[in-house]
Amino acid sequence: MSSPTPFPDASLSSFASLIARDGTAAIRTPATLVGASGRDRVFYIPFEYVERRARLVLVGITPGPEQLKLAYGKAQTLLRAGLPQDEVLRLVKPHGAFGGPMRAGLERMLRHFGFASLLGVADEGDLWEGSPHILHSTSVVPHAAFRGEEMFNGSFDEVMRSPALRACFEQHFLPEVAQVPEEAVFVALGPTPLDALDHAAARGLVAPERILGALAHPSKSGGSQVDAYLGLRDPETLKARDPVRLRVPRLRAQAERMRLAVAKLRGEVVAPIVLPPPPAVVAAPPLVRATAAPRAPRPAPKPAAKLSATGGGSNDRLHAFVQRGKNKGLKLTPHVHEDGCYVVSPTRYEEDYIRVPADQPLERYLQQGLRLRMSAPIHGNSLIVPTSIFGRKE
Repeated sequence: MSSPTPFPDASLSSFASLIARDGTAAIRTPATLVGASGRDRVFYIPFEYVERRARLVLVGITPGPEQLKLAYGKAQTLLRAGLPQDEVLRLVKPHGAFGGPMRAGLERMLRHFGFASLLGVADEGDLWEGSPHILHSTSVVPHAAFRGEEMFNGSFDEVMRSPALRACFEQHFLPEVAQVPEEAVFVALGPTPLDALDHAAARGLVAPERILGALAHPSKSGGSQVDAYLGLRDPETLKARDPVRLRVPRLRAQAERMRLAVAKLRGEVVAPIVLPPPPAVVAAPPLVRATAAPRAPRPAPKPAAKLSATGGGSNDRLHAFVQRGKNKGLKLTPHVHEDGCYVVSPTRYEEDYIRVPADQPLERYLQQGLRLRMSAPIHGNSLIVPTSIFGRKE
């Protein structure tokens, strides 16, 4: 892939007057847009301060609406008070980064592994309040990225395929990583940041042994996954359609990696825990029909359809239609990815994707309420709910 176009100057010097005047009213406006491609939009947030004394680096995907609100509000107050811009940036970062409701879940996980004693502070909350110089907070896309109207929450591969997101990653995240102390350790918030850190390690910017692993993402939309990550929630107590049920094996494996990595930093020798294998996706139970009087035998079934290049049998009959926009009414069919698989998922988040080989029937997944990724030659792929898919078995 060719190098991304230069990202525009996304620094407080370019936006100080606007933020001082408008504060949070300037959030996600054309005046604070710093990158765009396709449906992706990147908006400035005053988070460019790099803590060069940091011993811990937390990496998220991108700042969200709550962090934008906290950062713009704090920056406006400090700018109106006449503080120098460097000082504004230093104070805004610990106030807004991973702020709001998500911080409580983040502190819980860090406390579970004893990061306070590891870093020499009294409590994990001191990483933001009492001793903020120990922590550097950043994101794969350091400025606030949105896909359509939603905060971007996709995979690292999606970041690299989007010119705007990749430019922000290449020209803001990677330089930040290079500026923190070599002895700092890195902790990802979920699989996307972990993949980004592995990419940075492959480029020689981070020593692989300094990447401890991943915490569960503590966002409010994550629901019960912090409890599942910490082993405090029996997955059997989760609702049948709670997407966290499918994440539990991965969450527990990540927690075990973190436990072992922290123990190694302490110089402790601990035995790994043998985790149970992830459960297979269970097909929906067969429909139980009431007993009825015997009927005449049915005709012999027709021979099964041969597999086609895009799938097999009944999968070829599945279709949906674009509901709005310039392509409204366009027919969509199951999307086959480069690895020869379909994708079904209970959510739009890639961490929940289930890859189904193209020669396997999709109906059993649709019966479980999983969405199916569908596409058309002139329309990007989308996850479609089963109730909008035609050509299914009656």
